[in-house]
Amino acid sequence: MPTDLCCLSAHVRDQVDKPMAPKIVLYNPRAVFWTMPLALLAIGSALDRRRYEVVIVDGRLDPIETLFAHLEDALCLGVTVLTGAPLRDALAVTRQARERFPELPIIWGGWHPSLFPQMCADEPAVTAAVSGQGERSFAAVVERLEAGQSLAGLPGVTTRHEDGRIALDLPRPAEDVNNFPAHDYDLIPVEQYFRHKKRRQLDYISSQGCRFRCNFCADPAVYQRTWSGLNAERMVTELAALWRRYHFTDLAFQDETYFTYPRRVAAVAEGFLRAGLDFSWFGTMRADQGRRLDDEIFALCKRSGLRTVMIGLEAGSQATIDRIQKDIQVDDMWATAEKLVRHGIGAIINVIVGFPGEPPESVAETLRVARALRAMSPTFDLSVFYFKPYPGNPIAEQLRQQGYTFPGSLEAWAEFDYVGSRSEWLTPTQQEEIEQFKFYQRLAYGPARPLRRPLQRLARWRVEQRDYRFPVERRILEWLKPPQALS
Repeated sequence: MPTDLCCLSAHVRDQVDKPMAPKIVLYNPRAVFWTMPLALLAIGSALDRRRYEVVIVDGRLDPIETLFAHLEDALCLGVTVLTGAPLRDALAVTRQARERFPELPIIWGGWHPSLFPQMCADEPAVTAAVSGQGERSFAAVVERLEAGQSLAGLPGVTTRHEDGRIALDLPRPAEDVNNFPAHDYDLIPVEQYFRHKKRRQLDYISSQGCRFRCNFCADPAVYQRTWSGLNAERMVTELAALWRRYHFTDLAFQDETYFTYPRRVAAVAEGFLRAGLDFSWFGTMRADQGRRLDDEIFALCKRSGLRTVMIGLEAGSQATIDRIQKDIQVDDMWATAEKLVRHGIGAIINVIVGFPGEPPESVAETLRVARALRAMSPTFDLSVFYFKPYPGNPIAEQLRQQGYTFPGSLEAWAEFDYVGSRSEWLTPTQQEEIEQFKFYQRLAYGPARPLRRPLQRLARWRVEQRDYRFPVERRILEWLKPPQALS
């Protein structure tokens, strides 16, 4: 037999004899938003790809039968779980998978298991719950499952004993994200997300955690006020490769606080310019970070493509800001807004109304400040949320001690809506004014268009006078274009 045929025969024989790599299937639950499943990209990319086949199934893109087909020969199923509607889908899919594959290990991770590990591990269809940073914990779970070993005693993993008792996890300290490999976007159909977003926008996360102590936020409970970020050189290298591969036109940094370190921000912006990368980008910023950021760095970011920042002001009343331990001044927001206007950068400004015990004058001041900020630029946008208590922070714990009843089951938490629901601490009259304000401020201060100018003038008058009587134009516009569900 010729030598080349012998080599070919040996190669084929090796491929036949080579055992199949264990398949790890990861599921992203259905939701109304189209952010790429970055959490699953993180844990999937952190697995040893020489040893495991990783498959990500997104419930927003794929029918349930696609998931079940992959589970036929899977070592385990991992599910990322967010409170609310995604939890509802995660629970339904998990229970169907358990019925169809009784012996399949099913591992939950994400925000809900991080805050409620015992509740999640107590669900009969769930094998174990991973808390906090999941890259190392899930990799350890997979190795134990491959070896046929128990998951008991793994840091960051809550399991259930055979007698039904819950073995609470030992904490696993958060690790520097630079220790993990780059996210492998080949694990997801990037072009499909572009189509659903209706823009070639890539989602990317460059850091984990947040060092601040806001007492209404669950982040400190999950990451213990730690923060770690990818170094600038690595970010530029990764994003340059992704840009050349996927030709995205917009980049969304999905960090808790992207502008944490000005020198890092500047180095990334310089790297974008030096590499000739041509896309716009978006990042998260605190008001005090914006105030401290040099005009030179703002200008550099603008040249590199910065189009919009998202800022959580939360309240217009300094007393309320101090009470929620936001650790900023209202003046920080004004100073940051002026810089953004000066540099031609847009903003999404978030405020929250209806904290427990918040006086009416505080709510009114938040709306007044929000209106004035919104009016500063047509490139500014404003989102108004009602406070909704979520465990893992001091305000929620204080409410619990006062007798407030939180949902007590996975099904109840699946009905939890922290975006679209109303407040328990505001009167119906206050909430009606807030709903009118939310609608009319969007119309009043957006980009001027000839056909919209009469409506914009009327909307601006309504907002400035706080006069929302006979809102006929709102009913007509919402009939023509119904509001989109947010959760």
